[in-house]
Amino acid sequence: MANHKEAKTIQAIILAAGTSSRFKTGRTKLIEKICGRPMILYPTGIMQQLGLKTVMVVGFQKESVQEAVINHFADSVTFVHQEEQKGTGHAIACTKENWTADHLLVLNGDMPLITQDIIEKIIKKHLESDAAISFATAHHCDPEALYGRVIQADNNIQIIEAKDFEGDLAEQCCVNAGIYVIKKDFLLDHIDQLHNNNASKEWYITDLVNIASKKQLKVVTVSVPFDRIRGVNDFKELWAAEQIKKSEIIQHWMAQGVRFCIAHNVQIDWNVTIGSGSFIGSGAQLLEGTKIGKDSTVGAFSFLKNTTIGDRTHVYPHSYCDSSIIGNDASVGPFCYIHGDSKLHDNAVVGSFVEVNRSTIGSFSKAKHLAYLGDTMVGQQVTIGAGLVACNYDGAKKHQTIIQDNAFIGGNNTFVAPVTIGASAITAAGSTITQDVPANALAIARERQVNKENYADKIREKINGDKTETEVSTTTPWAPLEAGIIFKQAE
Repeated sequence: MANHKEAKTIQAIILAAGTSSRFKTGRTKLIEKICGRPMILYPTGIMQQLGLKTVMVVGFQKESVQEAVINHFADSVTFVHQEEQKGTGHAIACTKENWTADHLLVLNGDMPLITQDIIEKIIKKHLESDAAISFATAHHCDPEALYGRVIQADNNIQIIEAKDFEGDLAEQCCVNAGIYVIKKDFLLDHIDQLHNNNASKEWYITDLVNIASKKQLKVVTVSVPFDRIRGVNDFKELWAAEQIKKSEIIQHWMAQGVRFCIAHNVQIDWNVTIGSGSFIGSGAQLLEGTKIGKDSTVGAFSFLKNTTIGDRTHVYPHSYCDSSIIGNDASVGPFCYIHGDSKLHDNAVVGSFVEVNRSTIGSFSKAKHLAYLGDTMVGQQVTIGAGLVACNYDGAKKHQTIIQDNAFIGGNNTFVAPVTIGASAITAAGSTITQDVPANALAIARERQVNKENYADKIREKINGDKTETEVSTTTPWAPLEAGIIFKQAE
């Protein structure tokens, strides 16, 4: 927080114990990802940015929630277990031994769109007004949205949960946002006064507002935009929240000079970065910390995950790049597969239907067509012909292929690793290389071709003569195979 003194007087409590029953998955909703980040990490991250000491109430599938939080924020969050999920009021009561600050900020864990400025606004107003309890409100007219309704009349204010509300939900559109700031002294005096005389048979934190209002204690409300405080209770609401979050991310990068083609068709995660002047094609998926440099192009329906793309690099449509690095001025795709911590240096070219796995491609080297490069170290200015297969696996271990600078690899080659192709060496088309090739050598590893003049007619006569025995004719698809067998016999 801007005021560090305020941060010391406030501590945060995040409610994350619910059963997520409306998701109907049997899993906690709090680890469902929104733009690549588990939902629970959004409000938790805001608390970390504000420097607030944080307690998180966990219950249903607590191990999954704790693991997600610890993986990102280490031990900066204290966990309290709510063994039975008896409502938000009961969840707060479970944290009583952890109340150390003068004021407690309480919010739900399923608020992925909440922002730091909204939290600061609520805290500021609470402290300035010296309220017993402050809470955020919003306006939402959908009667199907199960938010508690905020009713103000005759200097009295109360929150009635949707299940208990008997009025017109569409007419009463002021809803409870689920964010509270409460004086610790007020909480200590009244937390035991909550009851469960309601439709859900639960203890509600909202009843604290009703208690404060009846006792003529100061209650403050802060109006905030609904889209910022919307909760996520099913996949429809998760989809809506993710569309908003994705739109925010894309608009941010647009403001930084990035062009998106049909932006609503692009999937982008929260921690992706893109340089100015770059272009993102329709249907592209940019996931998990992918970094794209300046003036680069990512073609339509390409998939980039945990991948770094340099400046002025062109990723053509339908390319798949995972956990790899692609340098500047490189060219990738279309329909290529680069993965396994592979690295393409500057000006490298990997073309159609080429797979690169745990491999390095040197500067100005190119593999333009139909190749598999597994555990292959390719030097600079190497030309790799179509159809190369680096046979890196012998059934027990993976082995490495090394292709040194300026080598020229002929089409339809097979390299049986471990093997090294020396600098400036050439391998002939159709070769199966099982031994190292010295620098500047020509390697030919194929059976010598033999042409027998006027022998084709003899083959056909033999096939026709054996027709009754073999039950094949020259018009069947097996005729070339039979011809091959007869040819071998004739030799």
